[in-house]
Amino acid sequence: MRYICIKCDVIWIIGEPGAELSGGLCDRCITQYVREKQKRQGFDDCFRKATEICSKIECSYWEHCMPAYTNYAEGGKKG
Repeated sequence: MRYICIKCDVIWIIGEPGAELSGGLCDRCITQYVREKQKRQGFDDCFRKATEICSKIECSYWEHCMPAYTNYAEGGKKG
């Protein structure tokens, strides 16, 4: 399927390319959106900046920021 970013119009393909077009945010725009939201909430804008496993597993974005480590914490991420 082909996807188009609803913010910057970048097109990317996941799986088999087809005629169908769906909308969403590209990785760059998701990263920018989350970092802006973190700043507005008074947190560090650290989304996807980690160079090692992040210890802030209570963060709402931890699973999306650290996808390779989703089962890092015992019992998974806090609810």
